[in-house]
Amino acid sequence: MAVKTYHIGIDLHGTLINNNEFLSEGSSDALIRVIKEKPSDIKLYLCTGNDLPFVKRKMGGIADLFDGAILETGCVVSTDMNKEEIIVTQNIVSLIKTLENTLLDCDYPEVYKFARRLATISMFTKYEYPLEGFFQKMKDDLQHLDYARVTRSSVAVDIIPIKHDKYRGLEYFGKSTDVYIAVADSLNDIEMLKKADISFMPANADPATVELLGKTKQKKPLGSQFDQKSLYISSKPVTFGVIEILENIYKNYTSF
Repeated sequence: MAVKTYHIGIDLHGTLINNNEFLSEGSSDALIRVIKEKPSDIKLYLCTGNDLPFVKRKMGGIADLFDGAILETGCVVSTDMNKEEIIVTQNIVSLIKTLENTLLDCDYPEVYKFARRLATISMFTKYEYPLEGFFQKMKDDLQHLDYARVTRSSVAVDIIPIKHDKYRGLEYFGKSTDVYIAVADSLNDIEMLKKADISFMPANADPATVELLGKTKQKKPLGSQFDQKSLYISSKPVTFGVIEILENIYKNYTSF
């Protein structure tokens, strides 16, 4: 029988850290403990729309406890938490960078910064402008694109090459017989949550994303049996929710 590896992708913003970009207060020791206690056939990856310097800056030494990172919504990976590797074709990267220059010239009043990206575009909005409104505006403005799509996290509007998402980035680390598990909270995680063998969300998950996933998955509390048609919701938010989910997975993952 082939040996399975269980690959767990854990979203950063809104899942592992809050919208102020911090771990939940008092959670760091418990998080370190649960990461170090993972069974040998489980691998943990940070998943984010951000780049590796941001991850290292926000997570500090905790980042190095992970087995790798899925960056820029699955368009860039890090296998050692030190180097970034673009997994998008150079032709598409060139198109994305040309589009970014065009958008910079638009000088959108809603945007306070374009973040450093290698293969995607991330636009962070000012607090006085609702993120959802700007997201819908960009979707309408860029609906003609055949090489990229518009999505959002809990803090930014992202433009991502088509056929790339966090799940594809997670698959980069494994093989077809492995098991892929998603732990995430918002719209730019939806493909990973849809496609994963097992899907989890923290208690603070984005309601609109939960509703969309509810069309194909049944919402359930954490339990002892896992299946692909269910969406498991922790009883706790953000970092403590992730800790609760990981502890639940460790106890029951071999049942899948």
